[in-house]
Amino acid sequence: MTKAQVTKIPILTAPKTYAPIQHPSLSVKQEEILNRLSDYVKEILLTDSEKAWANEACLQRYLRASKWHLDEAMERIKYSLEWRRTYKPEHIDPKEVEPESVTGKMHINGFDKHGRPIIYLRPGRENTKAGPGQVRHVVFYFESAIRLMPEGTENIVVLIDFHGASARTSPGIGIAKEFMHVLSSHYPEQLGLALVVNAPWYFWVFFRLISPFIDPVTKAKIKFVDLNDGTKAANGGQWTTLDQFISQDMLEREYGGNNAFEYHHETYWSALLEKTNRETTRQALKD
Repeated sequence: MTKAQVTKIPILTAPKTYAPIQHPSLSVKQEEILNRLSDYVKEILLTDSEKAWANEACLQRYLRASKWHLDEAMERIKYSLEWRRTYKPEHIDPKEVEPESVTGKMHINGFDKHGRPIIYLRPGRENTKAGPGQVRHVVFYFESAIRLMPEGTENIVVLIDFHGASARTSPGIGIAKEFMHVLSSHYPEQLGLALVVNAPWYFWVFFRLISPFIDPVTKAKIKFVDLNDGTKAANGGQWTTLDQFISQDMLEREYGGNNAFEYHHETYWSALLEKTNRETTRQALKD
């Protein structure tokens, strides 16, 4: 790979060709439940942004996460609306979370074969202490990835690379539990896949500790990758290879792809804010 091929510009636009994941058609009973949930939600929505958030795809995600139990879906939607009204995830000021981003420990770059944005998470580049700011940083990136989703896409791929990480720099149990709570409660069915790369010995201890807090559906989406031994994926199960989900032109080169992206904070941050209309959000906060 020559120096001329290196780029600081992330891929934030989905390719023209991708294969969105299709959900089965709803049954008559499911259509009835969806309509009842829609009627309920219309009564509790307050703003245009809430109405935009609670679209049909969103309602279906909550219903799938609730196994199509209407009462549970109602409770979960109400809980998420209350959370969004106080936490305001879609209005997190970029200036608030930018200090968390300067090392590139978390960034969006590229899309998988289904058009799902790829978030790279690299604990080895951790630069802050555990706290609420780290969770808000993750939420900011989830909201940004949602804004970047092409038509027909509802999920996100997270690639977690432990290269250079240590037990000291990796997120603690408390932060992991809080993040899993936010993810499962307020972004149901939006984690499409979590790919764990270069997992050290202490990760397996950590994973066993947080496993009880991960619902079975989410746990099934966690896959492990050994960059040096692709044969582990031969028997399926929780081991896989990156090229099964991500094409060469979208995968960053250190993971075997052709995307010669190198994180340069000022360039990346400017591109992300522009593409996700974050400058508009910042102005709205001022007004």
